[in-house]
Amino acid sequence: MRRLAVILALLAFSLWCGAALATPSGLNNIPTAEVVGEDILVVQGFSTFGPDSGPAWFLGFKYGPAENWEVGLDDTVAGAGSAGAPTLQVKYRVPLREGAALALGAANISDDRDRHGNAFPYAVASADLGWANGHLGYSWQTDNHAWFVGVDRAVSDVLTLRADLIQTADAEESVSSLGFIRTLSRRWLVEGWASFPTAAEESTSYVVKLNYVICRD
Repeated sequence: MRRLAVILALLAFSLWCGAALATPSGLNNIPTAEVVGEDILVVQGFSTFGPDSGPAWFLGFKYGPAENWEVGLDDTVAGAGSAGAPTLQVKYRVPLREGAALALGAANISDDRDRHGNAFPYAVASADLGWANGHLGYSWQTDNHAWFVGVDRAVSDVLTLRADLIQTADAEESVSSLGFIRTLSRRWLVEGWASFPTAAEESTSYVVKLNYVICRD
């Protein structure tokens, strides 16, 4: 019933919205200093899967309640972990100069730590490097103080390639990834990436995500 109420609320909100272009606010596995625009809502459906695990299906959203602010919520709707509680994220962006910004935020906020682990507070800087956008940040997550870095490059008007790396296991291991985001239309975007952990007990995993962008008229 809770998940049905969330879906109905998002559909009701969309009736008040028109088309809008999306602003990517994360790479594959890391946040950036970008946020969605004010009064823009991005509804997201995505799946995670790998050779050692069946697919899990998620529904979520991210929204810009005010300029330079972003909030979001993700919840598992089917597959592995479907009994878990939702996770919340919040981010505040501080513009530094043209093409550069700093953001402070927290992700993975949940009252179900046994399933989701600890919250992920972070600081990240993003800048236009000319040939690409670069991102560098640090998280002081409990038991996992970690650096993360990433880069994204638009190779056409509709396709952006992305790569990132984040430390894990309190900087003893890491996860790197390669992916893309592609605009399908003014409202629809698709993302996908593969993640490559260094930990011996973990295997490559994959994510496919569909974004629907709406905003207030």
